[in-house]
Amino acid sequence: MRQAQEMIGFDSTLLATEQSRRAEQRAQLVATLAADIRPTDRPLARWLLTQEVAAHQAQDQDAGETLYTLVALLARFGQPEDALLIWQARQANSQTQVGVDVEQMARAGVDHVRAYLIHLIQQTQQGDSAQREPAAQAVEDAREALAWLDEGAALGAFDDLPGYFAWADERFGLYTSGPT
Repeated sequence: MRQAQEMIGFDSTLLATEQSRRAEQRAQLVATLAADIRPTDRPLARWLLTQEVAAHQAQDQDAGETLYTLVALLARFGQPEDALLIWQARQANSQTQVGVDVEQMARAGVDHVRAYLIHLIQQTQQGDSAQREPAAQAVEDAREALAWLDEGAALGAFDDLPGYFAWADERFGLYTSGPT
């Protein structure tokens, strides 16, 4: 993994040509992952999404297929713990705020994601002051993600989740090689 970080990870100190080359390599890797998702791919998908989020935050670039595919790919694993990373992808810049669907965050189950976010908020608030300070951004993110989830529910975004997921899997070229 460290070798991948050195070869394709986002690094704001690099020249634009090198950043572009790395972004292209990440995009190729994401397309390969999406075409054959395996249960062991989640850590790599998480890392890749953190790289795309960082790139979009630093450059406020147009959101490309790579970020959206990674959101759908990570959501495909159905883990409530990924809700904050999906939220961060949505918040990366003005383009991603429009393009990331709340349904992706709900793929782990609306109730499960909601319970996870509430638990995260409560757990951090109950910690000692040394724990609370670095976690303040995570709590704020969890609160905002929870509000986004609740807004999606109120607007009916979750009325046909199976249909949405079938569409998203096809739209982003997600195919599995076993349970995810």
